[in-house]
Amino acid sequence: MIEVQEALALIDRFAAESPEVSAEVDAGLNGAILAQNIFAPINLPEFRQSSMDGYALCGGAPEGHELIGEIPAGSPNTYNLKPGQAVRIFTGAAVPDSADRVVMQEHVAIENDRVTLIKDPSSGANIRAIGSQIKQGQLVIDKGTKVTPAIIGMLLSLGLTQAAVRKPPRVCVLVTGDELAQPGVQKSPGQVYESNGSVLEAVVKEDGAQFVETIAVKDDFHASVQAIKQAVSKADLVLISGGISVGDYDFIAMALTQLGAEKHFHGVRQKPGKPLYFGTLEGSAIFALPGNPASTLSCYCVYVRRWLQNYLGTNPATVTMPLGADLVNRFGRALFIKAKFDQGQAVPIDEFNSATLLSFSKADILIFMGAEVTELKAGEMVETYKI
Repeated sequence: MIEVQEALALIDRFAAESPEVSAEVDAGLNGAILAQNIFAPINLPEFRQSSMDGYALCGGAPEGHELIGEIPAGSPNTYNLKPGQAVRIFTGAAVPDSADRVVMQEHVAIENDRVTLIKDPSSGANIRAIGSQIKQGQLVIDKGTKVTPAIIGMLLSLGLTQAAVRKPPRVCVLVTGDELAQPGVQKSPGQVYESNGSVLEAVVKEDGAQFVETIAVKDDFHASVQAIKQAVSKADLVLISGGISVGDYDFIAMALTQLGAEKHFHGVRQKPGKPLYFGTLEGSAIFALPGNPASTLSCYCVYVRRWLQNYLGTNPATVTMPLGADLVNRFGRALFIKAKFDQGQAVPIDEFNSATLLSFSKADILIFMGAEVTELKAGEMVETYKI
């Protein structure tokens, strides 16, 4: 059995890196991970741009500026203004090089094609300089960034139509256990409704992976071998729920050994999720997660997400924040404690029950408490993982 930090280091060591693919910059890019830094190919704005509707002026004119034309947004029209002249201009339009300022329309009076200033702005007022938002060649988005609608807008505003992104990993989920019944189906006495498959499908999609399928596996050695072979042939990442402990009906570890999987670790000194397994087989990463729902989700948030972050080139991250209540560790191993982020603090929700999802439905972070730590006081800084 190994410590949490050793397990994380092994995931970092054996995580593969996703290949780069070229993708269209459109709504379908949302959620993708950028594989390369984005540098601006142009200045923004590319021309002197009016920041409001008003009048572009040249020089001073105590008796009013002569109005000689107008420039709507997008118009190629330009004017060589002489001192004492003005043009009507609209937000986003190109300001003539000869204009030295733009006055907003509320600060002028117009009569007989004369623009009389009620309030005269300073030189350069209301003109966006070339490159004032983004300069050509500037790094605008770092690789490893998850694309959002705002980033799509930024890329398009720079005239980019293609972007290099990480190819999302294909993920298969195996759910083991004869005691499991699908919701909506009449279950036999002693059975429970299965939830881990849908939970894992939801979180891998949320984290940018391509979900392939969920395979139900009976508590049988041969069935376990066949299901793992099937999943590995389809996926870059295989998540197995249950069957990894040491019970009489836990066949996953034996099946993985039979198939020749390379075991990187099996067992972490932590609660919940002590039986966690991580290995590789035929180029696919395999996590065998404890079957208890809270253990499954805890191990996913800490370990599987770490593998996905490595694969996609994002930065594995935790957030340090003050603890909202005292904690005691009586177990002699690391704890991952369900908590709520509330008013800048990590507030523990309940005790360490590995079987229930009730508290998970209310939690949004996990507090990490190291095996060597026996007590934490409210206000101390703690490391947290996003749920």
